[in-house]
Amino acid sequence: MATPDQSDPGLDGPSPPFGLHEAERIVRRLVPALQAHGMWIQSVHTALICRTAPADPDADGEAYLRSSLGRWFACESNEFIRGHPDYVAAAAHHREAYARARELYACEASHQAITPEEYLAFSEAAARLDRNLESLIKEVWDLLRHTDPVTGIATRHAMLPRLREEHERVQRTGLTCSVCMVDLDHFKRINDTWGHDAGDAVLEAVSGYLMRNLRRYDQVFRYGGEEFVLMLPNSCLEQAVPIVDRLRRGVDDLAIGFEDRTLGISASFGIAPLLADQPIGVSIKRADEAMYTAKRAGRNRIATWHPGGAVVHGDDASAPASTPSGS
Repeated sequence: MATPDQSDPGLDGPSPPFGLHEAERIVRRLVPALQAHGMWIQSVHTALICRTAPADPDADGEAYLRSSLGRWFACESNEFIRGHPDYVAAAAHHREAYARARELYACEASHQAITPEEYLAFSEAAARLDRNLESLIKEVWDLLRHTDPVTGIATRHAMLPRLREEHERVQRTGLTCSVCMVDLDHFKRINDTWGHDAGDAVLEAVSGYLMRNLRRYDQVFRYGGEEFVLMLPNSCLEQAVPIVDRLRRGVDDLAIGFEDRTLGISASFGIAPLLADQPIGVSIKRADEAMYTAKRAGRNRIATWHPGGAVVHGDDASAPASTPSGS
């Protein structure tokens, strides 16, 4: 069996790296810090051009730590953000901009002429900082646009480019990958009985469980309605079944609190291989067909796609298929 391609950056982290609420928190704190930073840049130019006293001459060299942006750099706790190249570079350029401003203030205080090179060094450090943070904010907003607001996980629009990357990796390396379609059983009954807020609570609980219990390099996407798609790199069908069965049992055991009651749910799973010589859409369609086979077998089952017909796994897998009256 081929060994995992450990050098592939696509395996380095979950998707998305944070949920919707976390992304909103990051943007909510960063935007005013950037506005305050813009005001600081303006104050530097005002002090130099109008020869006024700087608001903070930075005599101790630590004014950048006291600034709003400096506090954001120091306090931001999200690991994805702190490890992002734009964050690392922006933090360095922030320190450099304050150091360059301090040099300009020193020249002004000693009545020395500021050379074009000294002023350009400050301007370029500030410009690099702006570019890094603009790039970082754009990526966060892109993640927000591709994050489902109900569940906080990646959407179908985010799934397709990620599956294309994985499909290319399968073609390039010969490694395996499985795609799994997940559909919640009798979900319509929950909406009809308890309302859509209850349905949202179930979707959020199930997606959160899947996110927490997938392997590090697996990914989960909300496909639409009560359907999810799992991407399981480095897994053939035989390897994917125990992984998915663990998830199936966990979903079935969930006790989902909603108002003054506890809700339960089960799900049906269909698994198909992501084949190098077939379009991605074929694999998704086959996983969907297998999932419906699991539904017909009584729900709360796993089915794997095979050319001769899907094979059902799970409790009472040998039970005769029946036509479901609903999802």
